[in-house]
Amino acid sequence: MGKNVTIVIEYGIQGESMIKHALELVQNDDNLNILVVDISSNELKYNKEVDFQLIKNRAEDLACNLDIIETVPKHAFEKAVQYAQKKKTDHLIIGEDREQLMDLILQGSLSSYILTKLPQTFLTFIPFNLAVDNDFFDYASGKRVFLKNINGDYIIVDNIDDDYDYEAVYYKSNYTDFETGMIYIYIGDRLIERRITEGIVENF
Repeated sequence: MGKNVTIVIEYGIQGESMIKHALELVQNDDNLNILVVDISSNELKYNKEVDFQLIKNRAEDLACNLDIIETVPKHAFEKAVQYAQKKKTDHLIIGEDREQLMDLILQGSLSSYILTKLPQTFLTFIPFNLAVDNDFFDYASGKRVFLKNINGDYIIVDNIDDDYDYEAVYYKSNYTDFETGMIYIYIGDRLIERRITEGIVENF
């Protein structure tokens, strides 16, 4: 019989990448729960929108439980522990990038705090360099854009009288002045990822 596994993630730097690495620690017969802890600022609302959809897509592909809690940093792991207790978690997987901050907030060790509350639970921290996408800092924050097919190519256009084909979230490369980077396009209730190079979106 499989274990009850809970993966605790945030939007952005842990997000979908964190799930990918956590899955390396999960067995096929484990019961998987994903908890998204929402402490993001409104400035990153489009990043959060994309991240959550990618996480939701992954959860659907895995046929696992997905829940979200909104909280502030000082209560984040208290909420996560309560969730893990509710799910009768045998194995708790967390990214390590907030551990030092949480040690300060808790005035003690984060791992000690969790294991005091969940003494029978196996605890794993995913190293920061694995929890963070390598290219995370290569792009500006996401912004909402609109795409229209003009002469066979999809390009970013102004939203005038709803004259566009797709909505998308665009992450501009920090290393070019051209409209170059990554773009996430809404196709129904899912997102697809494509590159955009000098204003032209690759085929989809």
